[in-house]
Amino acid sequence: MIFPHKTKTSNRKPKTENRKPFIILLLIGLLALGGCGRGPLPQSPIVVFGAPDSPRLRQAVAGLQARLETAPVEVVCIPEFGPGGRETLRRVRQANPRLLVVLGAPALLLAAPMVKQIPVVFGLVANPYFTGAAYDPAHPEIHQENVTGIASPAPLDAALQHGINLLGPGSWGLLYDPTDGVAVDLARRFETEARRYGVQPLTEASAATATDRDGLDRLMHRGARVIYLPPAPSAIRYAPLVLEAGRQMQVRVVSSLPEGTRKGAVLWVALDYRRLGEDLGDLARRILAGEAPKTIPIVEQTPLQVEVDETLARKWSGYPPAIN
Repeated sequence: MIFPHKTKTSNRKPKTENRKPFIILLLIGLLALGGCGRGPLPQSPIVVFGAPDSPRLRQAVAGLQARLETAPVEVVCIPEFGPGGRETLRRVRQANPRLLVVLGAPALLLAAPMVKQIPVVFGLVANPYFTGAAYDPAHPEIHQENVTGIASPAPLDAALQHGINLLGPGSWGLLYDPTDGVAVDLARRFETEARRYGVQPLTEASAATATDRDGLDRLMHRGARVIYLPPAPSAIRYAPLVLEAGRQMQVRVVSSLPEGTRKGAVLWVALDYRRLGEDLGDLARRILAGEAPKTIPIVEQTPLQVEVDETLARKWSGYPPAIN
């Protein structure tokens, strides 16, 4: 670290000749210590740079650390929005880590243009092709030279497949927050992909707690026999409302939300974030062993956790109950 100092002025002529050998030795020492910015320090740590902090990110970090075993890992998280992320990343970059593991699309959006020399492995990113780290989904082998990683889109296809097998097709509803970019993207995917499975997609937008109930009621009034809870940040807000409707058997609920309780969902299909972290750890080990990121294509992996609430499933299979 360089500290500012005040320089005293003097009328005396500096003894430049006597100082030259000392300055040369000092520069040589600094170059030896700092590596002249050409490569990582031998004992520099692996740094995780993530945004935003969340239970799913912490699960991924646990899986990553399990694979890296004794390798030192430092975790730095920033808010999804705000002015401090760029400065935090600048400090991380100056630390010159052996490897930078970037978790989350907001973190990758910052890191891709700012980090060009340090090897980068990314994860917890549904679509890396809009971040600047990669360019064309048809060519996952073409990407920023110091970057590689794992794309993990939301498990919408898997939720539809498992849900149809368990509950049949018909009309499925999705409540989404139009101010949440992840939710908007998932709503678009839902409308497109549901039709491919013979499902009639119904969507309603709600941007606040005050309108969530009305949005859910409209979906059920329009004939939604299943409500899908997406793995979007804003879905955490209205998940208790939807799950309560599932517990009361007002509507079947299929959830892909990894956080919180899933009681009330007849089917839960979510990404396994610890397993994703382990896969990232395996990829990181390849980089640490000397493999160049530019030679490793970006891959798509969606390890799943699937759980059926057998009690609810049995109730729905005989619903409505016979009247005695």
